[in-house]
Amino acid sequence: MSGQEPLPWKVLSDFILECGGQHEPYRFCMAVIEGIRKLIPYDQALFLMLDGNRKIARRHFIGFTDRWMSMYMNYYSRTTRTDFSLDREAVEDDGGGYVSHINWRDLDWINDDFIVNYIKPRRLSETLSFILFDLKGAPATIFCIDRLVDGTFSEQEIEVVRLLAAHLGNLYKNMFVRPSGQLRIWDKVRDEVNLTPREKEVLDMLCQGVKPAFISRELHISPGTTNKHIAHIYKKFDVNSKQELLVKLLGR
Repeated sequence: MSGQEPLPWKVLSDFILECGGQHEPYRFCMAVIEGIRKLIPYDQALFLMLDGNRKIARRHFIGFTDRWMSMYMNYYSRTTRTDFSLDREAVEDDGGGYVSHINWRDLDWINDDFIVNYIKPRRLSETLSFILFDLKGAPATIFCIDRLVDGTFSEQEIEVVRLLAAHLGNLYKNMFVRPSGQLRIWDKVRDEVNLTPREKEVLDMLCQGVKPAFISRELHISPGTTNKHIAHIYKKFDVNSKQELLVKLLGR
């Protein structure tokens, strides 16, 4: 940090307070993507809100056309190299958040469809991305801010994003916490059955539409273990399928 301007603590504080005043996930993400531009000017930016199956639930982008967004969502989000796909593994840092800095110029030599036909035509120079997670540690929203042509991010700007990712991550997680005493529609029926704590976790995710493969990933258990938990849940509720289970839980 020697020789660099001191961190703009007052601006950082005002930005975090502004985001903390939002109490709905999409509005929160909008406050983040719009407010961070005052701290770190960018040429293009986007955020992608993910559901439990890592599918894009909502999105917002700035500075580029829907054509590029659609190209990524419909093709590259699943088919490109692991580092640039929605399926890549991302784990929170010890201090909270997850930040990645990519210098696309350093990857110019890679003869990859994603680089040649997506990154280069967009004239991307560098991308700073950070991820906010839900209470289970699963990626919930991905933010990317870009600089074009020969634009670069300074070490201080990268440090600012690391600092912000930790604080914004904690604020974001609070939106997934149910107020004390608030019940989901299936809680009463669920509590009538003698489920183990892990079976309750699996059941909650099934009721939220999360597929077994993603339950395994988010709970860090094997697919075989997940299927055993699901089989035990079916047996305890005396059903033979997920559809029968949901009818029993949600139909009362």
